[in-house]
Amino acid sequence: MDNLTKVDFDIPQPANIIAYYKILGLVQALGMDERLAEVFAETVAAHCSTTDVVHMCCSIHKPSEAYQLLIEGDCWQEKTDFFKTVEVDVVMQQQDLADMSAANLLKLLHGRQGHVLQQRNESKQQLGQLSLELERQRRSMEHQFMHDALTGLPNKRLLLSRSEQVFKLSARQKKCSSLLIMDVNDFKHINDTLGHKAGDLVLREVAERLLGSLRASDVLARLGGDEFAILLFNNDASDAEKVALKLQQVLSQPFECEGRILSVEASIGIAEFPTHGDNLDTLMRRADVAMYYAKKRNLKTAVYDVMQDQNSIERMSLLKELNHAIKSDGMELYYQPQVQMDGSHRLSVEALIRWNHPQKGMVFPDQFIPLAEDSELIIPMTWWVLETAMKQCAVWHQDGLPVCVSINISANFLQEEHVVERVAEFKRKYQVPDHVFALEITENTLMDDPHQASKTLAEINDMNIDVSIDDFGTGYSSLAYLKHLQLDELKIDRSFVMGMNEYKNDLVIVQTVVNMAHNLGLRVVAEGVENREDWESLAAMGCDFIQGYFISRPKPVAEISEWLRNFYEHGVQLDLELNQSR
Repeated sequence: MDNLTKVDFDIPQPANIIAYYKILGLVQALGMDERLAEVFAETVAAHCSTTDVVHMCCSIHKPSEAYQLLIEGDCWQEKTDFFKTVEVDVVMQQQDLADMSAANLLKLLHGRQGHVLQQRNESKQQLGQLSLELERQRRSMEHQFMHDALTGLPNKRLLLSRSEQVFKLSARQKKCSSLLIMDVNDFKHINDTLGHKAGDLVLREVAERLLGSLRASDVLARLGGDEFAILLFNNDASDAEKVALKLQQVLSQPFECEGRILSVEASIGIAEFPTHGDNLDTLMRRADVAMYYAKKRNLKTAVYDVMQDQNSIERMSLLKELNHAIKSDGMELYYQPQVQMDGSHRLSVEALIRWNHPQKGMVFPDQFIPLAEDSELIIPMTWWVLETAMKQCAVWHQDGLPVCVSINISANFLQEEHVVERVAEFKRKYQVPDHVFALEITENTLMDDPHQASKTLAEINDMNIDVSIDDFGTGYSSLAYLKHLQLDELKIDRSFVMGMNEYKNDLVIVQTVVNMAHNLGLRVVAEGVENREDWESLAAMGCDFIQGYFISRPKPVAEISEWLRNFYEHGVQLDLELNQSR
């Protein structure tokens, strides 16, 4: 074994302290880990706890690949291995192991203390930096846990936390707040056609537009997919509907996405706190019900109603009662006149179904028609309306009142088996004259299955029953397709008529529809006429018939029969009571 360097020296008292610091300095200079160096120095110092001068010899050897430091006393020795990283002979000289004076010891201790303080300060600094990094990571993880990765919006977890605060504050102030659930229409088509990357860009654009249109106190969250939630503080359902319409206008503005111009439409359901629920889960479920109700009926928004909810006890009870009313003649038809504007005595009435519930009183169609459509009760209900209206039409004609009668039908009704044969059977049964009975169908209903609808309506038209398109202008029918249908009449939706003297665009639309219908050989009925100004505007356009409260509100059979007799004797008698109250 090669002896690379060797130093002999004596250590005066206190030998253990001097030995500890000398050996510690030596092994650290040789590159040993600080903790291992302290252990080795303590081991050597333990041999020096006598009252005499201690003789010690330090030598460095290379018995193998590693180097070895050997410390020997009179009757003991300690050794440790290390890998050479320095010039060992230079280190041994620099350590000056033989110089063991008290002054040197104090100097060594002072240097050691400074080194320890420096290490402590460095450790504190490192600990502070580590704490800051851990806090940053904690906040980052918390943000990721509470926010949507794609849009950066709050997710359902954060929405839940914020909703608890909002509901507590609303309850304390005795105010209402509202939850909106919004679903982007036809988003799957965007993903399938343009790809998921484009879909993600659309969702980010939607999030940005929504966020820019809300107050700081409102909460916008992405629930997943194309579904968003909006929590409106101190906004009741009526306020929320206005906000929803504003958001839809903002979303409908075109924007560029990967070189294509897109626009987005959405369906929004609204639930009100505490009216529809006092916690987020209940409100989310009910706003979701309202949203799907709106989507199914091509509405922009819908406020939750228990009748929309397939699982509500109230809905199930009302459904059972409705079924009983249809089967037991518990329904009733009201009739609203449609007056010809050229002054002739040709008159039509539209049959409108009503339900006078034995406990709830008069239940209006907007409450039970959707219920009937969802449950398929709409088919027996329509057959009841058709037979009752045909029977009444025949009675009027027998009484010398040559009035025309129209009823509303649904898409499902047109798809009924043997529908044409059954309609013909009722016409023969009640001896209804030709061209005095009409079926009204909406644009959207017509376009659900245009080929089947066209075939069925053509067969019905062939038996001299007129066909009318109701609520024209609000749906998505193709004008090119309309010209091939066997139609007799278009009814302009009230939303255009009621605003035409205030909004120029509505006026242009009404005039355009009148001209187009006449060019197609169709007569035109304007719905929603409520004042003389509307009457005069429509007369100037050449509209054929008008219908609305300005003429008469819907009336039950006895009252409308009296109205008809007065009409055929004296002409139009305006609903003075209603018009004086306006």
